[in-house]
Amino acid sequence: MASGREIVSLQFGCYSNFIGAHWWNLQEAGFVYNADTPSEINHDILFREGVTSEGYVTFTPRLLLVDLKGNISHLRQEGVLYNHNQAITPSDIQWPAEKVELICTPKEEKNVFLNDLEKEENAMINTEALGSLPKVYNLDNVVNVWADYLQTRYHPRTVSLINQYENNSGTNPFDVFNYGANLWKMEQFQDDFIDRIRLYVEECENMQGFHILVDGSDGFAGLGTSAVEYLEDEYSTKSRLVFPAIPSSFINTTPRQDSVRVLNLALSFHSLADHSSLFVPLCTGSSGWRQPGAPRQFPHLLYNESFAYHSSAILATALDTMTLRYRLKTGIYSQLSEMTDTLSRLGRRAAVASLGLPFAMGYDTYLQDTLEKWEGPLWQTLSPSSNLENDRVWIQSVVLRGVPELRLRRAQRGGRMQQDTNPAYMCSTVQEMLSLFFSCCSYATASHVTSANVPCNVTSPFPQFFSEFVGLDGSVRIERRPQNIGVYSVPAIAGIHSCRSAGEMLEALHSDVRKLKLKRFHNFCNSGLEEDEYRECLDHLANLRECYHEEFDI
Repeated sequence: MASGREIVSLQFGCYSNFIGAHWWNLQEAGFVYNADTPSEINHDILFREGVTSEGYVTFTPRLLLVDLKGNISHLRQEGVLYNHNQAITPSDIQWPAEKVELICTPKEEKNVFLNDLEKEENAMINTEALGSLPKVYNLDNVVNVWADYLQTRYHPRTVSLINQYENNSGTNPFDVFNYGANLWKMEQFQDDFIDRIRLYVEECENMQGFHILVDGSDGFAGLGTSAVEYLEDEYSTKSRLVFPAIPSSFINTTPRQDSVRVLNLALSFHSLADHSSLFVPLCTGSSGWRQPGAPRQFPHLLYNESFAYHSSAILATALDTMTLRYRLKTGIYSQLSEMTDTLSRLGRRAAVASLGLPFAMGYDTYLQDTLEKWEGPLWQTLSPSSNLENDRVWIQSVVLRGVPELRLRRAQRGGRMQQDTNPAYMCSTVQEMLSLFFSCCSYATASHVTSANVPCNVTSPFPQFFSEFVGLDGSVRIERRPQNIGVYSVPAIAGIHSCRSAGEMLEALHSDVRKLKLKRFHNFCNSGLEEDEYRECLDHLANLRECYHEEFDI
């Protein structure tokens, strides 16, 4: 039974599904099964309860996703929780065997993580010894698609596949915005997808809105933005928080392919500025348009930007953390709409994302000590062509997780005089302490701060790309972590920022796209993009950029 404040999630595209697979894994890793220590997080907001025909209770993401055929590997489109269309074997055929030729699709090989997961599920037990640390898997060289590390089980209606186009195809790529927009206009696809949305919405008691992850640089941009436009028309009172995602690496691409991506991104931003409540571009690259650019550096991470498995994990951690503002049980009065409305004031529909992973605290230090000694920014920017360091921030929503109240500050020290002169001693919560820090040490005009005791659970299949000086609990240490021990949980800080950098991001995109002549890109023209629409897109990006000028403040 739904508990209210529900959110329906949509994912469009391969890279968005890479991010989504990590995000759902992270949430499931945070489930608490001990009634004596209930979770801070209201998982009913993003998950739904169901019952199979055999009477088994299921708990699956309230999710719809779209991808190309060939991108789900071993995963069955209808999932494994419900008995749908079991595979046919030779013994099922009633005709004489000599008159029947049975052709079977080759079985996809599963990696060791998936095989172990299947064994646990079949046995209905955890095969790890009680009290032992979770097993660490190195999946860097075996992950080809997002299904290779997906732990969460999806509902039968979740997965939709596009059969008209092929993944990594040299002859029939899904690489043009209008290909996706035209696919949405196909009656069969649209009716089916809308019906799936409706079934989820009808289950909700008091839905907050939608999370939408969409690949912004290919045909899925057109499909996803068309879906957002539909949501605005059909569910106008519900918030639509959109994350256009840009992969961290494009290998062996031509200048023409780079230009096509710029066009797709410009068209998607143009549409999202009109039809989303707020959109927050995501990319671990510093540039993001023609090429992702130099990878963003995190002091305690050793990730490989060429692995989508790695970069998508970073973005998923940011999503899981920044959305806690309206997913905590204690935040019953905090709504998705409250955040999107505040951050998008004055027409500033585009915002910038950030993440600090891990939030670097020593294992024996306290939050007050950490903040007083902190040098540099608390986070790394995760939106392209923007930089939050020393940025002009008008308003920001920030979440710090994994720092309990017991780690707020040391016992009283330094005498009464120091306590009287240091306002930090007046803070009684993590939220108050971090708010004070922002008011004294940042360029933010206003900050909404949320804190949660629960850390981010990064057990396998989350990649083990943490520095050897990060302990198993995510604390930063002087001594090295043993090689056979992984990192299992980490404190993290993430935010969404309405800031001057968002305008610079839009200016950089506008500067790149206005150099392109539409008539040279026949695939766009032939699929229905008119010169007038293209000019409207350019003008809209320029006008949106104007919203971020200082003199626009009132």
